[in-house]
Amino acid sequence: MWLEAVQLLPPLLARMLELGCGNGMSSSYLMAKRGFEIHGIDISHVAIDWARERFAQENIIGNFHHGDVRSMPFFSNCFFDLVFDGSCLHCLIGEGRDRCLREVRRILRPRGVFVVSSMCGAPKSEDALRHFDPATGHLRKDGKPYRTLKAKESIEAELSPAGFRLVCSSLNVNPWWDHATIVCTH
Repeated sequence: MWLEAVQLLPPLLARMLELGCGNGMSSSYLMAKRGFEIHGIDISHVAIDWARERFAQENIIGNFHHGDVRSMPFFSNCFFDLVFDGSCLHCLIGEGRDRCLREVRRILRPRGVFVVSSMCGAPKSEDALRHFDPATGHLRKDGKPYRTLKAKESIEAELSPAGFRLVCSSLNVNPWWDHATIVCTH
């Protein structure tokens, strides 16, 4: 799987966006060190401040934006070569997922690469299972859905109507949650 995915990566100096970048120290940091032009978006002001501080401390250039992945008007059409979901998609519920995927398609250049990294499948802990609705795939907190945990195949099925072509995928089985990595192109 990864050989196929690596061959799809754009050349150095390409523009990359990390959805749900948090403090920027995962894929944004790694790709910046490899020469990519990095952009990150997160709904948390605190996380964006951390990302900016960490990149500044290490003299790494990164552009971090506070915002909502369901609406990113500050990015122009076809702006990015690579969009990486930094475990963000599973945080979206219902129509929010479709809106995010439409936005990613809009800002990703033709033949650009979209990597989805998402929790998937039913939770495995007894406590989480008590708050999980298998009919909707929603994990609930205080009675409200806050995570969408679909099977890997269901996540893949969401991508095609949004205009993405599946290239490869894998499932990492963990004790608490399974995790899907799905690589597709625009």
